[in-house]
Amino acid sequence: MRTSLKMIRLVSLLSLFLGLKAQAQEVYFSTGLNLTTYDFTGTDNLPLDFNSTTGQFYELGYKIKMLDERLHYGVGLALNNLNATAGDTSNDYQWNSTFMGINNLLEYAIIPSSRNPFELSTGIQMQLMHIINGEQKINGVLYDLTKETEFKGMWIQPGALFNAKYFVSDDWHLSLGYNYSVGLNLSNSTDEKLKFNNHQIRFEIHFNVN
Repeated sequence: MRTSLKMIRLVSLLSLFLGLKAQAQEVYFSTGLNLTTYDFTGTDNLPLDFNSTTGQFYELGYKIKMLDERLHYGVGLALNNLNATAGDTSNDYQWNSTFMGINNLLEYAIIPSSRNPFELSTGIQMQLMHIINGEQKINGVLYDLTKETEFKGMWIQPGALFNAKYFVSDDWHLSLGYNYSVGLNLSNSTDEKLKFNNHQIRFEIHFNVN
């Protein structure tokens, strides 16, 4: 818990510093697909091969631009479906989970938009999130994932991103992006560990606010 509080304070201080140096701002809405693989370490040593399963995500956020608009910092409220399946000839397992989080993005424009109607950027993300809904289905029987130690508590989700943006006009633009991230549970101190490997395809619409 102390580690989580320190992380939240650091993110808040970074947001304040970048905000003071901001040159331009925009509001964005993002949606798309998560392709998630679960990586689980149990205590029974039984093999269980997880299959990637798609889920949706939604994010509403705010970005500021610095360094002649080449450096972008964004913070958004995100909902992520992180799902998986597994099984064999006699057993069927399904996990469907929804996490809410605060996503922090830092992007750098490799090809800035000053001379082009498009922009290419790369960067990193750090999301703080918590499960708000989840079900595990084993051979048709449902279990509540929000009560399972491996899922509940504070998670962090560091990752890398690539984004291509097209400027429709001076007021709004569209982008298509890809994120790769890993979800780690900071609250779980048991021997059973779970992490997420997630590929995310992002479609965004942006509106300038100044």
